[in-house]
Amino acid sequence: MHTIVIRYSEIALKGNNRNWFENLLMKNIRKHLKKHGKSTVSRIHGRIILESDAEFNQIKSVLRFIPGIANFSIAIPCSHDQQELGSQAQIMVGSYLAEQTRSAFSFKVTARRSFKGFPLNSMQLSAQLGGDVLQKFPDLKVKLTDPEIELGIEIWPKNRSILYLERIPGQGGLPVGSSGNVISFLSGGIDSPVSSWFMMKRGCHTTFLHFHSSPFIGEQSRQKVIELVTHLSRYQPKSTLVIVPFAEIQKAIRANCEEKNRTILYRRMMYRIAEKLKYRYKALGYVTGEAVGQVASQTMENLACTEAVTTLPVIRPLIGMDKVEIINQAKKIGSFSISIQPFPDCCTVFQPKKPEIRGKVIDIDTDEKNIDIEGLLQTTIENLEKVHFETQVIDQFWE
Repeated sequence: MHTIVIRYSEIALKGNNRNWFENLLMKNIRKHLKKHGKSTVSRIHGRIILESDAEFNQIKSVLRFIPGIANFSIAIPCSHDQQELGSQAQIMVGSYLAEQTRSAFSFKVTARRSFKGFPLNSMQLSAQLGGDVLQKFPDLKVKLTDPEIELGIEIWPKNRSILYLERIPGQGGLPVGSSGNVISFLSGGIDSPVSSWFMMKRGCHTTFLHFHSSPFIGEQSRQKVIELVTHLSRYQPKSTLVIVPFAEIQKAIRANCEEKNRTILYRRMMYRIAEKLKYRYKALGYVTGEAVGQVASQTMENLACTEAVTTLPVIRPLIGMDKVEIINQAKKIGSFSISIQPFPDCCTVFQPKKPEIRGKVIDIDTDEKNIDIEGLLQTTIENLEKVHFETQVIDQFWE
């Protein structure tokens, strides 16, 4: 049975609502780990304690990607007995050194007392344990700033304490579900998975909406999006991908509207479909991967034209980022290698030779009168495909 101490950062600032955020994070941890052996999750003095019989690398693979976790450590539970604490500190440092190719490291001890009845204060306890470790491993050198090894100890009430070494970084942010629900437009490109990740990190439960232009776009494009959602599903306990058959709408726009307006009209129809789904998924906003000026549809004028048909906020986490920044973030979260698979999405179908870059809402409204908007929407909504996902641990794209 492994004991893991889990720390958060932003949740600590939530004042009277802190318990609610802690409980939600604990609930998410349980959901993510439910397939991986027996686990218990509890909290004590600003920490979440996980006890699990799963293999540690498996636990690590799950916890690293749960929004709300700042960092975590595998810990050794102890009592308040000072002799036991010294012995366990030596064992923990010794186990670390046994895996290294050298014995000379800089180190320090960091102590934290939640139980003030402990006979030593934090500085005294750090000095005592540091002395115990140096007695066993004289090649170590004390360094209080940026040491190579940092041994942590926390003293809790009821004769409980823990020792730990490594702090494994997590996602930070807020637990998924704390900021409501959003619908994220997922194209299959580089940008939209990154924007989805940003919103999950900010606590939004995300439903993914993908527009597929079969038969003009092949099955490989659809499969790529499924792989993206499989990958992104590690950040929230359950995910839904809604696949929208979009070809008939595009054909109607091609046949009846001005060529230069096609891209803007496509986007407006996408938003109208999302409007039909907002109550079903309790959405409070729409998420896109748009950045100002990146392509013709993302000029300020065209963004205004497309969002004019919505009743919910359009959230654009990447709005001020350039392509290099977005690519770097995609590589960081692991979606890049999926997104660059060379399979086109619906945006490539019936592309205008010279797209409108300074669209005016009044002109787009006029052009739209040439198509049966409600009829197209009704037929499309009747033929949606839904794919459900649960949190994943291992797939070929994760690292």
